Amino acid sequence: MFSKLRHRIIIITMTITTVVLLIAGGTIMGVSSTARPDPRPFPGMPEGFSEVEIRDFVKKDRNDGNSFLLGILICVGAVIEILVFLITYYASRKMVEPVKDSFEKQKMFIANASHELKTPLAVIQANMEALDVDKENEKWVNNIETEITYANKLVLDLLQLAKMDAGSEDKMLPEKVDLKELLNEHVEMFSPKFEGKISLKCEADKTEQLIAKQDFLQVLDILMDNATKYGDKKIAVVLKPNGIEVMNDGAKISKEDRTKVFDRFYQTDKTREGSGLGLAIAKAISEKNNWNIACESDEKFTKFVLSF
Repeated sequence: MFSKLRHRIIIITMTITTVVLLIAGGTIMGVSSTARPDPRPFPGMPEGFSEVEIRDFVKKDRNDGNSFLLGILICVGAVIEILVFLITYYASRKMVEPVKDSFEKQKMFIANASHELKTPLAVIQANMEALDVDKENEKWVNNIETEITYANKLVLDLLQLAKMDAGSEDKMLPEKVDLKELLNEHVEMFSPKFEGKISLKCEADKTEQLIAKQDFLQVLDILMDNATKYGDKKIAVVLKPNGIEVMNDGAKISKEDRTKVFDRFYQTDKTREGSGLGLAIAKAISEKNNWNIACESDEKFTKFVLSF
């Protein structure tokens, strides 16, 4: 991520430098050409030379001067480009290092905190299940168990992201699966959570794919959970030749929010239940498998597209 940021800084800086040098060089050459007088006969020409010869001599002298100037400009431009590249290369590393260090510390904190929270939460949940509670207090215990379950999921999501960041998560081997059959099974599981209609459509001639099955199912579950959470009356899942689309008829996501929906802890609607980690995990899994995931939204539908 940080190497890409450095490369982007270098490319932008070098592009701007090149454009400025080209404009400056073109201006200098233009001024130089117009500043020289046109080759024409002049009073007091040496004897023995015709007007044509004098005109050709002056023209050649101007061309030689322009060629010499162009050579100097190219050499100076090359030196400037090299210097700018070296300075940008060094400066970009210095600029990115504090951000990288901060990000690494943040990842380490999240990983350590998640790991430390996992055990006490498991103990609390086990003790809550072992309690003999009367009916009068049962609802309070149920509320506690619900929150513990939510906290457990949050901790597991954070641990998964931490493992992905560290590159220590096991890579799933691809296997041949029938995506249509897989979608039929898993999409149906979300019907009880959604009061509206969930439709499944197949637009692929070939439904078998060589794919990391568990990773695909996790991304699918995240997208379906997101659709049931924000959808109103309709959810549509479409199997494409090179991926899937999950659409819902919920509120439109603004252009600004669409660029942030895959950021960690970001939620377009803060009043909704959720941690804001689901789509971040879907993005991380997609990148791990060299898939592409994107969000599109208009007045009618919000659509998440997963492409293999």
